[in-house]
Amino acid sequence: MPKCKYCNSKFEQYEFNNKFCKDLDCQTAKAMFLLAKKKKQDDKEWNEYKKEAKPRLYPKKYKSKLADECQKLARMIDNKFNYNCIDCDRPFGKQQDGGHFKSKGSNMTLAFNLHNIHSQRSECNCNGLGGGRERQYYDGLIKRYGIEYAEMVDVGLQKKYKHIGLKGNEIAEKLELVRKLIRDFDTFDFKDGNHARELLNKLIGIYK
Repeated sequence: MPKCKYCNSKFEQYEFNNKFCKDLDCQTAKAMFLLAKKKKQDDKEWNEYKKEAKPRLYPKKYKSKLADECQKLARMIDNKFNYNCIDCDRPFGKQQDGGHFKSKGSNMTLAFNLHNIHSQRSECNCNGLGGGRERQYYDGLIKRYGIEYAEMVDVGLQKKYKHIGLKGNEIAEKLELVRKLIRDFDTFDFKDGNHARELLNKLIGIYK
């Protein structure tokens, strides 16, 4: 015979998988137990709903988070191959930025494309804001990967990816995927920074 969950007395089972006897106090305890169980399930479902709804309600916030993680991934690629700043070819110093060739402000469509993100010294991360920084970035791409690659980043990406149309739930999925790639980064075998960016772009699946 089973034991009552509340009073610990043995009782004759009267309901499948029941854990409480028919004593009034025990039945009250059963009702409270079932209410607490339902509340826990309701809270779980509500939290899951909020988690799924947030990217739809706050797409800009989650796009920004996704861009940040893509920048982190680009920095990891450049560190793996001991690259210096793409602009000035000097060590990064205290701060290493994941700088966009086409800035997020000028073209958010390319904000997540790893070919558009290369590591810079913080003082060099101001493309198009005087001092010929965009030109230095472009020259750095040529020096590191060749003229064809630089042209692809400068012109080809904009022509190919005029619109990506990520929806809220897709942004959240890509954010989790990029974070997983960051966690698993050391398991990959890359030839160079170009190969790493090409492979990881394909795995992320935003730019097809």
